[in-house]
Amino acid sequence: MKRVITVMILALLIAVPMFGQIQYSDLESSFATFADDVAEALPFAAAATGLTWSDARVKGFPHFGIGLSVSAVTIPKEAFEDVATALGFELPSEITDSSLGVPLPGYAVDARLGLPFIPFDIGAKFGYLTPSMGDALEGSTGLTAEYILAGLQVRYPLLKDRLLIPAVSVGLGYTYLNGSVAMETTGMANQIDFPGGETLNIGNPDAVFAWKTHAIDLSVQASKSLLILTPYLGAGYSYGWSRAGGGVNADITGDVDAVEDNYDVEITDDGFVVYSDASGGSFRAFGGLSFNLTILKLDLNAQYNFTTQSLGGGLNARIQI
Repeated sequence: MKRVITVMILALLIAVPMFGQIQYSDLESSFATFADDVAEALPFAAAATGLTWSDARVKGFPHFGIGLSVSAVTIPKEAFEDVATALGFELPSEITDSSLGVPLPGYAVDARLGLPFIPFDIGAKFGYLTPSMGDALEGSTGLTAEYILAGLQVRYPLLKDRLLIPAVSVGLGYTYLNGSVAMETTGMANQIDFPGGETLNIGNPDAVFAWKTHAIDLSVQASKSLLILTPYLGAGYSYGWSRAGGGVNADITGDVDAVEDNYDVEITDDGFVVYSDASGGSFRAFGGLSFNLTILKLDLNAQYNFTTQSLGGGLNARIQI
């Protein structure tokens, strides 16, 4: 009997480390699935942040506007749940309890200028969320975020706003978005095993989901000035070439040099990320209302992604002449 108990104890001691290990092949495949799942949501996030203004056109040169936009769009939470299941950690309740998806906040300084001699206006936007700024989200959501966003848009007017006719324009834009969301986890393993025998040890890990996308956006918009109000509606299609994936924020030790040499893994002082290429597009509708106080405009907008059933919303405050 003692021999049986001794064998059982030894078997348990041998098996325990296995529960603390992740196979790199599982990590790679789960984040490849994540990249596919978010490929249609990333162009939406890129297009919805900044330059969503009430006016379908800015009048010719020297008319211009400059302001600040803040926004949030949601990414379907199923993409995150699949990774958590594959890697054996628990998602924060802020994600699992939400029916809307994972919020991706953003902001951009945006500006538009009417061009001389030709009936176009051109817009530009830029946003930068540092890790320290992203930490401010942690207290309310359990998430931290960082990103860089930059974009341009050119619009051509089809109709002028007069009598019962609204202003109508079509636009073509490009946005670069590079971002990540990190979340606290429980239950994640503390070691990753690679096919060549290399290992990485991860201490105090947080799950990281990261993406980079180049998005092209086509849009049409109509607006109508009604005294101090300007309601507007629009539709667009965005397509993005993305590189998405994830990993951990953690203290990394082990065969770091060998892993970097032999696998498509980005390792930094803060952790590591595994990327996969993905592409996709989505249709969206947007609309809102601005309050016009002489040259000051306060703009509210809402967005809906038909392809992913994701939501978005934003606020813009600007000076426009």
